Amino acid sequence: MTKASCPASVLVVEDDQDIREAIGEILENEGYETALAENGQHALQLLGDLPRPCLLLVDLIMPRMDGWQLMGALSRDDRLATIPVVVLSSFPKVDPVPPFRLVKKPVDFEILLQIVRDHCCGDRGPSRLAGDRDPAPSGG
Repeated sequence: MTKASCPASVLVVEDDQDIREAIGEILENEGYETALAENGQHALQLLGDLPRPCLLLVDLIMPRMDGWQLMGALSRDDRLATIPVVVLSSFPKVDPVPPFRLVKKPVDFEILLQIVRDHCCGDRGPSRLAGDRDPAPSGG
């Protein structure tokens, strides 16, 4: 499995423990550091304690503090307002306010990994979507 070629951390904010842990495990297997939060309130606490992540993956519907409330809190804090957010949602008609990108649940992990690479690594990370072929070996 290809490892991320850039040092990056991602905060996963998801109340469903199975989904949260699966996303965290997949990201860690790809070489990303991950932090996991079960709601927006826990995410804000982690953001105060941990180094700044390159990306937040945020569910919308959660107890205590939902994704919309979390994004509102982030936008009011100059230190956190510039962290990119990708919204995870099972609702078919969610129109997040830009600049938030939407990934529908159930999550296609290849697409999610590409989004993480794009946000966290730019040109430094591997860039392949499902169906892309490995580049042909160069012939010297």
